[in-house]
Order: sequence, then C-alpha cells, then structure tokens
Amino acid sequence: MAVPNSELLNRLLDTITRAGDDDNDRETSGNGAAPGGVAGEMPGHGNDISGQTLTALLTDIKAELQGINRNLAVLVSCVQGNSRNQSRRSALKPGAQFPFFMVPGVREELASVVIPPELEPVRSFLNDHDLYIVSAGLRRTASAIPPDRLRDLAGFIGENYGVLAPVLREIRRTYSADRYDFRFRVRTDPDSREVLIRLRRDLRDLGFADSAGETAGESAAASGRDVLLDLSSRLTEEPAGRYFLTGGWLEVLARKLSEETIGELFEESPEIRLYLAANLAVRSGDEEDFEMDLFFLLNGLPFWIECKTGVREGWQEDLGRYRELAERYPVLGRNAFLLAADIEPEQILPLSRESGIRIVDIPSFKRVLRDSVLSDIASGDMAGNPQAHLRKCGQEPVRKEATPAFYATDPGFLRLREFLSRKGISAEDHNTIPAEVNGSFNEFAGFFWQNRSRLDHFDCDLRTALNGGDLEIPSGEIPDRHSLNFQFVLWLKDLGFISGYEHDKKKKALVLKDVKSAFYADCVSIYLWPAYLAWKLETRLCGRDSGRERPVILRRPAFQGPSGTAAEADLAVENGASWIFVVAASPDESEEELRERLKALLDTGISAEFILVAVPAPSAGMKARFRSGYGVVPGSPEETVRAVLTSLAERNTGN
Repeated sequence: MAVPNSELLNRLLDTITRAGDDDNDRETSGNGAAPGGVAGEMPGHGNDISGQTLTALLTDIKAELQGINRNLAVLVSCVQGNSRNQSRRSALKPGAQFPFFMVPGVREELASVVIPPELEPVRSFLNDHDLYIVSAGLRRTASAIPPDRLRDLAGFIGENYGVLAPVLREIRRTYSADRYDFRFRVRTDPDSREVLIRLRRDLRDLGFADSAGETAGESAAASGRDVLLDLSSRLTEEPAGRYFLTGGWLEVLARKLSEETIGELFEESPEIRLYLAANLAVRSGDEEDFEMDLFFLLNGLPFWIECKTGVREGWQEDLGRYRELAERYPVLGRNAFLLAADIEPEQILPLSRESGIRIVDIPSFKRVLRDSVLSDIASGDMAGNPQAHLRKCGQEPVRKEATPAFYATDPGFLRLREFLSRKGISAEDHNTIPAEVNGSFNEFAGFFWQNRSRLDHFDCDLRTALNGGDLEIPSGEIPDRHSLNFQFVLWLKDLGFISGYEHDKKKKALVLKDVKSAFYADCVSIYLWPAYLAWKLETRLCGRDSGRERPVILRRPAFQGPSGTAAEADLAVENGASWIFVVAASPDESEEELRERLKALLDTGISAEFILVAVPAPSAGMKARFRSGYGVVPGSPEETVRAVLTSLAERNTGN
C-alpha cells in the first residue's frame, strides 16, 4: 500500500510557509497590486511563488490522493475476501465511490493530467493503445543540481561499475537501515583508488555526502602494491540524493546511453524525432496501474526500458509482471529491455526467456539498443526515412528476408566474397537456414546443449509427435516459471515450433498446441549443433566487455570452386583479413557423412589450414584418420572454440 509522498508534502508545506511570510511582509497598494509587482503575484525573498507553481502542486496533490484512495479501496476489497487483481479491477471502475471523492472514468480523469509539452506525442501514442499517463516523473525528486551534472556522475558510475559496485551496495544498505553515517574502507590498487576518490569528491560537490576528509593512508604515496582507502562520509538525508544513490543513477544512465546511441546513429535532422520520458506512471484501459522507468518514441516506434540494481533475487519476481505486460500490450513488448547493473553473463539468457524482454548489462546496453534500432529501420515500420540520416560511419541495417536468407548486403559476407575471389572460389549470397530460426536460435542452442541430458526425453517426444498435434509436458501443481520445463516451452513457442501452450490443472501438465514436430526435428538435427558453437564463440569473445567487437559469424554459407564443385560450411568466422570455416558434425551424423562434407569443402579450393571440424566427442582413432586423410584434426566444442580464439588473436592479415 502506498504512503503519502513525503517530498510532495514537504514541498507543499514550504510553499505555504513562504507564501504566508510574503503575505505578512507585503504592503498592499491602492489598486490591489503589491509594490513593484503585478496584481496577484506574491513576491518573496528572491524566490516568487507563481500561480503556475501552485497549480502544479495542486495537481500533484490530486494525483497523490487518488493513489491513496485506490490503495485503500484495494485494501478494503482484500479484507472482504477478494483477490488483489479482482480488487484492483473492480474497485477502480468509472464512477466507483471512494472514501474521499468520486473518481471519474479513466479517460476523463487522465485527460487533464499535467505533463511537460514535449511529452504530448508520448501521451497521444499511449492513448492510441488504451494506455493513459497518470503522472510523469513520479519518482523523480526535486533537486537544484543541474541535470548534466547528474548525467556525468551516472556515466562515471557506469564506466567504473566494477570498482564502484561494492561501495554503492554498502550505501544502499546504509540507507535501508535509515542511517546516514557511512564508512567504507577498502584495500585497493592505485588505479581503483583514483576512481573511488573521484566518487567521494563528486558526491561531496553535489551535496550527496559530506566528506570526513582524507586519512593519512590516503594522502601518503602509494609505494606498495595497494593502499587503504577510507570513504568515511555523512550521506545526505535529502530525497534527491537518496533516490540517486540507491538506484536512481541507473535510470539516469539509461537515459544518457539511449540519447547517446541515437545521436551516434543519426545525423542531426528534424526528421529524426525522439521523445523521451522517465518514470511514467501509466494506467491501462481496464484500470490497472504500472510504471515504466524509461520510455521513448523514435520516429513513432516505442522503446521501453526497465532498470534494476542489486542482486537478482531482489527483483526477479518482477519478471513475470513484465512478461504479462508485454503479452497484453505488444506495442510495449516490441522493443523492451531490462538494464541490470548486477547481472552475470550466464544469467542473461534464462532470465530473458522468463521475462520475455531482453535483459542486458551496462557494457552491452548501447550495442543491443543500436541493433534494435537498426532492425526497426530495416523492417520499414519506422516513420519517415531514417536510413537516409544514418551517419556515414554507422552500420547499415539489413532486412531479414524470407528463406533462404540472403547475404547480399551483409558487410561481413562481402568481405568473405572478396577473400575467396582471390582464390577463384565464388560464394553464394544466401544460406540455407530458415529465417524463422535466425537470430535467437544461437541462444536456444546454448540453452539446449547445456541441459541436453535433462531435456532428452522431451526431445524424443517432440520428434515422434504427430505434426500439428498436441503434446503434454509435466508441470506439477503450479507451473514454475523458473523450471527447465517451462523455459523449454517458452523457447518452443518463441521459435515457432508450437503455436502456444496452456496449463491443464487436472493433468498437471503444460499442453503444447500445434506441435510442428517435423520442423522441430529438422532444425534441431541440422542447425542446432553449429548454432551452439556460434553461441559459445559469442559468449567467450564478448562476455561483459562491450569494447570488444562481436565476431562476424556467417551461418551455412555456400561455395563453388573453379571446377564447379559445390559445398557448404556450417559456420564461417572472420579472422582479421582471413576466415575460418567450421564443419560441425551433429551427434546423429556418421563419420562417413562428415567425411563427404569435409571433402566437398576441400574440393572447392579452400585450404585445410582454414578449416576446423567440430565433433561432440572425437575419439583418438577418428583424429588420426582425419589428420592423415585430410590434414584436419577434429576437435570437441571447447577445442574448436579455443582454436578460433587463438587464431583471432594471432592473425591480423590475410593469407
């Protein structure tokens, strides 16, 4: 249940107090106007209280009281035996009576909500989708600090979060215990020491903390390997500082990085229209409220970003809510992200599946957002002609074509074609992977192979199911969103292997609708193993480091040699100015079939030094046979990935 906003009440009290002081000090002239002023104004001590300020305060008070009334109604309804969802929806019907006043219908009530003029396009867009702004900037606290200063500090925290995370966690714990005396001692290396000292200086300069001064250990030269740093401070009790230091910095950072990404993509042009709003409180047409940390429109297309600090257990329960919103309002789910400060790379994939929105960490946020914008441009759904305003150094968007997927405009493929043309080999401008399994299929492969032993019986059932029929997967009394069964079903639906699912309480099972078993079997048998290798490469090469460029990996490229011999590789990985070609043997493939595919690739003219063969578990005898017959030694997935990484580090020029 919400409590009255203490900051709002303090603002109101301050306004009334200053207005009263001004009224006592004022001498009224004969015409009713204050000396030196205009009738109706209240001159104060250098800080006038205008009618606009009072109007804004009254609007905030109205919104605050409405929130209290809504929660009181929910509480009363719950006491009467209703569920929380029933109470929210029944108690908020237009015309329902509340303890304080009658609440009008949602459209009438929210038509007069005051928002900044620049957010009117956002209001109009949401209204068109039966969503209504209750307030903008609800959690933003009043502060005299210039926004640019807060953006700079948020950017500094984001760039150095690996060093600053322990300090910020301790600050959060201090505030959560309603304490303000903060002391954090850490033994650190000289480079990290400079980062921590700057954080303390910035907090002091912004008024977020009163520094207790340097200790003798800090002022001494760092003669050893590390030094002891004491960050003793008195944290501010002001709401603005408390909000920023306990997680608000990440929302400020998300806005900063989003604006930077758009600025880096596009030349300045009035045709590129960006409308951005933070902390939007939104109500749906059926009277359900929720908040969006960051929402912006880019040439008519929406982007929704949620921000989470702290450990995953503290916010994981919110993921189900985000999935429900994205499913109920597809316009919100189109470009939905959860920016998590404390997230490990191995957690990103399963949590993304659970929430239905893309979970990203700080280093990868700009890249993921950039890719999403480019994908929207390629789809043709973005208003105007934004592609014409992309900066010359920006990546060209590529539209996903129907099967077969064409490489004609892919920069990586064009470099591959140029590399092979010098050897008299032509590269076909398409791959043979169905368009439906492009993109996220690599991530599904990682999920599948890491859990292969536990998914094996489900895999067998899907392969043998009647195509187009239904299938059941045990779920227990209540389907656990964190369970492997549920995660697997979500993948099947998202990749198009089933049309949907529902929970049968009587059977205690998830019923899969319209199982496309033939499509599933083909994709898993032919494409899953190479996709797993691609996923491992991307994970090992990038991880948390946004500064490292993602590898160029082409899937199922086709070639033709000078003699007319045709062949395919499962993967082509760019290696500086040269390429590595991977032939991946699935667990169901015989050694003879693998030999035929490898020989065909060699016959096109591609040298064995550029070829790797990946096998789930190659035996010593198999390695000897391939080494003597083809000059290629098969390796396990780990060995193959290690060979690619070694080659990427060593080779910088073409051969």
